[in-house]
Amino acid sequence: MPALHAVAAAVAGCVSGESFEVRDITCLAGACQPGSIFAALPGTRADGHDFIPEALSRGAQAILSERPAPPDFPAAWIQVADARRALGQVAALLYGHPSHHLHVIGVTGTNGKTTTTYLLYEIFRAAYGHAALLGTIEQRIDDDRRPSRLTTPEAPEVQAFLRRACDSGCCHAAIEVSSIGLDRWRVADMRFAAAIFTNLTQDHLDYHGTMERYFDAKLRLFDGRNGEVPGIAVLNTDDACTPDIITAINGRARIVTYAVHDPGAEVRLARLDVHTRGMALSLHTPHGTLDLTTHLVGTPHAYNILAATATALALDVPTDAILAGVAKTVVPGRFEVVEGSDDNLLVAVDYAHTPDALANVTATARELARLRRGRVITVFGCGGDRDRTKRPLMAEAAAQGSDLTILTSDNPRREAPERILDDTEVGLRAVGKPYHRILDRRQAIAFAVQTAQPGDVVVIAGKGHETYQILNHLTIHFDDREEARQALRRLRSDKGTPME
Repeated sequence: MPALHAVAAAVAGCVSGESFEVRDITCLAGACQPGSIFAALPGTRADGHDFIPEALSRGAQAILSERPAPPDFPAAWIQVADARRALGQVAALLYGHPSHHLHVIGVTGTNGKTTTTYLLYEIFRAAYGHAALLGTIEQRIDDDRRPSRLTTPEAPEVQAFLRRACDSGCCHAAIEVSSIGLDRWRVADMRFAAAIFTNLTQDHLDYHGTMERYFDAKLRLFDGRNGEVPGIAVLNTDDACTPDIITAINGRARIVTYAVHDPGAEVRLARLDVHTRGMALSLHTPHGTLDLTTHLVGTPHAYNILAATATALALDVPTDAILAGVAKTVVPGRFEVVEGSDDNLLVAVDYAHTPDALANVTATARELARLRRGRVITVFGCGGDRDRTKRPLMAEAAAQGSDLTILTSDNPRREAPERILDDTEVGLRAVGKPYHRILDRRQAIAFAVQTAQPGDVVVIAGKGHETYQILNHLTIHFDDREEARQALRRLRSDKGTPME
């Protein structure tokens, strides 16, 4: 364990107080113990400095802060220029810089991060027997699975995860890197063997303010501001932001490109056959044509498969492991089909919660509905305490891609649910196609299933894998998949079909 003064020197901090052997660093006062440094971070809702007394009471022996130490402070104090960045740097130091001993692949972009990391995880497991995954749904090291709280956790948790992965024998880890995680230095000073850019569409403007600032946060993963440029930059050349990323890299990383449409991409789609239970794809690659099968459905997932394949090939993963990993991948809540064998309806749950994601998921549903000679019915809502400007845009995307749209509640959080629906309904009225407004999400899902006819595709969008709903300060159990299955069981019972 390093001494306090060595830690302070590593982050160019001004230290006061007695030195000690540093055991850990945390920004959670409740997690402090003897040997801890408590990082007092400024926040939008709470100030970490307000929790210093609790941290000290639990054993913290030093405070990391952008402020100078108060007079006669009873513990050690490290003053730094940027507390969040220093938190990430110290965490990496204390855990022995595990990213230097792993092939870490960071995936950033508005949509597709989760699925791409799952694909890479399965590819690495197929190739090497061990792999790690960190992201929106869970943290997974081989068969050990733990639920996630944030897409990209605070730096100490990220570094602890990577250390566990190293100690478990993993050589590869695929992690989701969010724009907020980059902006808050949660992956500071990490070494990325490869970094993937999926796409950029409107999201998180409640945090970033503008699309320019949102993109600039993503760019940190590639341009060296995070600490190092990645060894390999895997870029989607169908996205308009990619030329700017290439310019920012300025020849300092190997660039690998992929695309569905761009004929000049190194890894590109040659053929795509979609069916209810998955897809068959052919990819042009520098290693020849690869023919793959997958449980995933839709063009957005074709992009994710291209990204994962391009990355794996660049890292010299054997092609048979790529084929096996792609074939095995299943992602909770990403166009997850939940209908039973006796139903002539296709009901799918998806995490889509941006205008672009809704447009993509309804396009996938449309393709399947065309094969089934049915309609597309979409249930969706918008989250509270999030970017209000995207609400009518989400409604327009849902309505334009659907024959019938059902507007409902998502996670209202601290906002009035009716106000969220009012904001969103503007987009539905603008499109002018049939829709219903049903505030209660359970009733909305039941109505959609009851209304559907044989051959129809019902999409329940917005929550995906989530098993909760946030109502003001109350979090209740709510799983769209469970609700859909219950609605289907009631439908079968009403029709006299034997229950499964």
